[in-house]
Amino acid sequence: MNGPTGSLPPSGAGGAAPAFRLGALQIAAPILGGLVAGTALAYVLVEATGGHMTAGELWSWVSATVIASVVVPSLSPRYGVELTHNQLVLLGGGRRKIAWQDIVGMEIRKTAGIRTVVVQVSDGRRTPLRAPMSLLDRGFDDKAQVLTGWWAARRGGPDRV
Repeated sequence: MNGPTGSLPPSGAGGAAPAFRLGALQIAAPILGGLVAGTALAYVLVEATGGHMTAGELWSWVSATVIASVVVPSLSPRYGVELTHNQLVLLGGGRRKIAWQDIVGMEIRKTAGIRTVVVQVSDGRRTPLRAPMSLLDRGFDDKAQVLTGWWAARRGGPDRV
């Protein structure tokens, strides 16, 4: 799942640099939920408009939903973050690097019951991180603490720590 690719260093100040990535289930669950809800809505609309959907047609919709929820996660980029000594590296669809000293704050945001880390950059941008995320991950709090610990230890200058 949404785990580090290395062991979690104590309080984020040392040890091997961790990387957090979304697991296949974390990508598939929202897709599957959306496809199932879409299928149910389509069936309700067909019934409400006086049309008719046979059991075979419903089975085809559900089968397509399940297959799509298995295939789509394997095709999507591996979203995540890597922590290095000098910067936070955002992965997925490309690489974006943010120097630790350019990060002025980190907060936990809860949207639709799912918690994520939001990075506040000195130029005013707020970037929600794709990983770690609390969906299907009981270790989210520990990972968020590691992330903020790395930032606190590396953000620069003794007056800012």
